[in-house]
Amino acid sequence: MSRWRAALVPLAVVLALAFAGSRVVDDVSEAASSADQVQAGVQQAVRPVANDCSGGSVVFTFDDGPRQHTGELLDRLRDLRIRAVFFWSGHNLEGRGDVVRRAAADGHVLGNHTQSHANLTSGVLPSGATVAPWGAEQIRAELQGASDLLERHGAPAPQYYRPPYGAVNRQVDDVALSLGMRLVMSYGHEASDGLVDSHDTEGISAGEVSANVIGQLRDGVIITMHDGLGQATLNSIEALQPIVDEMNQRRLCATTEVRPDASGRVLQFGE
Repeated sequence: MSRWRAALVPLAVVLALAFAGSRVVDDVSEAASSADQVQAGVQQAVRPVANDCSGGSVVFTFDDGPRQHTGELLDRLRDLRIRAVFFWSGHNLEGRGDVVRRAAADGHVLGNHTQSHANLTSGVLPSGATVAPWGAEQIRAELQGASDLLERHGAPAPQYYRPPYGAVNRQVDDVALSLGMRLVMSYGHEASDGLVDSHDTEGISAGEVSANVIGQLRDGVIITMHDGLGQATLNSIEALQPIVDEMNQRRLCATTEVRPDASGRVLQFGE
């Protein structure tokens, strides 16, 4: 063998080993990437409500929409086989007729959350300004305005209303009843009221949101969540899967039939 050939042999061996090592690294990287994708797929897999409903049913409610993440929420509810009750404000409905029509077509119930998200007992607006005078006429305008917009966009006339901030008194409820709507509160005074506040607007994680609900999950409860905020809404969407997992364990289903005593007895505890 010539001197040149003798020198080339070790070089060829080194290059072959380097190439083989590179392939091993690439193979390992590809395998890890595939494993990550599989794992992500497992984490993202949707496990819908799938039981015989023998444990009863619960009502999911969502306030303050429709907003930027409402479409994502509707997608998740569809995949989880949940029909919910939405309490939407009129000022968020402008330009979102397609969302209203989709929600109604998907079997969700659309309720009234006032036109401007005003405090119905005081007339204080979200801006901090106060409407004066404030009375039955102004309350009626707030409720009627939101109902008119919902119907204009193709939804049935709302049969439920939820007062922003939970601000309600006898005058507010009398006006709402005269418009054909009954009260569905977002909270109760006691756990026995069966109104579960997820506290999803308080900057908590998806895990904390689901834990707040699961801890009080039982037949007949009405769950309050929101679809009118940014990250808070995304956390609520993420929290739905563990809640549904627990529902399947307890054989609970979701319904839009709100029980008659959904007022949380708030009108019995002072005006």
